[in-house]
Amino acid sequence: MKSFSYVKAPDLPAALSILDQKRDKACPVAGGTNVMVDIRAGKLNDLTLVGIGDIAALRGIRQKQDKIIVGSLATISELAGSALLAAQAPALYMAANVFADTVTRNSATIGGNIAYASPAADTAPALLALKAEVLIASAGGERRVNIAEFFSGVNKTVLAPQELIIAIEFAPCPTSAFYKIGLRNAMAISVATAACAVQLARGGVIGDCAIALGSVAPTPVRAYTVEKQLIGLKPDQRALAIVLAALEGEISPIDDIRASAAYRRQVAPVLVKRALFKACGICENDHDCAQEGRG
Repeated sequence: MKSFSYVKAPDLPAALSILDQKRDKACPVAGGTNVMVDIRAGKLNDLTLVGIGDIAALRGIRQKQDKIIVGSLATISELAGSALLAAQAPALYMAANVFADTVTRNSATIGGNIAYASPAADTAPALLALKAEVLIASAGGERRVNIAEFFSGVNKTVLAPQELIIAIEFAPCPTSAFYKIGLRNAMAISVATAACAVQLARGGVIGDCAIALGSVAPTPVRAYTVEKQLIGLKPDQRALAIVLAALEGEISPIDDIRASAAYRRQVAPVLVKRALFKACGICENDHDCAQEGRG
């Protein structure tokens, strides 16, 4: 028998107080796109659902000095329609625009997407590539966690039961991109995803970069070895042939109902290449330019 109670938190202090009292017997709920699925599947029971959807302090997408701040309750639809993200964080903008379907995007929040910690979470690789920080609050105060240290396993994070994600913060990076492969279309859970953020140095060589992937390991991952080997190279086919071989050691995909591990190993380098070229403003061929509205 399923047993739940529900309490609506009018503001952030109230939400944090309830979470502090209930601890592991509480479950924050905003869009509920993951929580309701787990309740129906019998994975969650005997909890107090804490409604945080009306907390204005957790909403909004804005730029403050040299940082972009995305409130944890910003919906995926809001990300997908943000002119600020389209210009200053294309990787996250692109990820939002291929996230599930329109109805889900209208409900799902960025905070919920990363808190659920699915290896297939579409926003996670983009945030990893952007080197985002997760702002976390509890009744005892606030802390920041680099998103590369946030995911600890399948559906596991470093969040304590009494803590709540309040925002995600990162530096603008117009030279970033995201690509996804699903079984059918944007509505499908990803088979594999990749995001890239680059900084080009003099001579068109890569001065800095961050590459992240989803659905190819127990958590979304950064490809640190690949990143290091890209530094100082021009983003061309010869360099990619050398560097992308290093990707094999960075991922550990599994067989599941969506794809085999072997297939994921095949497509991961392709997605990384596409994301890197897109981030660098390079079209591989006229067809790609036409698809992206360029050339």
